[in-house]
Amino acid sequence: MQPSWTRLNREQAHQILNKLSGHKDAVVFSKEATEVSWRSLPFFNNYRLYRLINYATMPTFSMMYLSNGDEFISVDGTANPIYAVNEKDGIRLNEMNVIPYLDFFFSNVQGSEGDVFLIKDPRKMPFIDSLSEGQQKSVIDSFKPLKVSYDATQHVHLVSGTIYYGGGLISATILVTPEGKLAFHEQNLLLTGIHFPYSPYSQSWLDG
Repeated sequence: MQPSWTRLNREQAHQILNKLSGHKDAVVFSKEATEVSWRSLPFFNNYRLYRLINYATMPTFSMMYLSNGDEFISVDGTANPIYAVNEKDGIRLNEMNVIPYLDFFFSNVQGSEGDVFLIKDPRKMPFIDSLSEGQQKSVIDSFKPLKVSYDATQHVHLVSGTIYYGGGLISATILVTPEGKLAFHEQNLLLTGIHFPYSPYSQSWLDG
């Protein structure tokens, strides 16, 4: 279960915004109308995920940062900020937190062909109701539960199961290095033509 967001009070939020004042994107946040929240991440020691929402704009504008309280690294949709913090904070992965790490990674880094989403329960898959009965049956029949193991020879965690990627379902194994780098192996296409109306992470991760 994901940790909940902790909302900062007005004075604490202003302190964060003051620290961000040197950032090029800080100008988009109004001190009087920006909500600042944070949540811990189980694979980092000192860095947290910060969420800033500016309610002075319509629609509201939000940004995410990884921060140790002093340095703020914007989460920009690429893997670079995450890899930078992995190195700075000495990421610590184990069989309990490697799936939360992948959820965090994929919610903030889009694959070359679109969103990547780990399917934990096909019956609770985002927007499964938007699929035809035949597609729903195919998803449930072909589903493989997530399985985590550790390869001591290669010193990598292996996460295998059913994954949504780029409009289709695949069975695959993801290799995760101790530094948090990812590689896909043993990919097999299960079902194509699945298109969610918006990112499956928009509710499950951001609003959690």
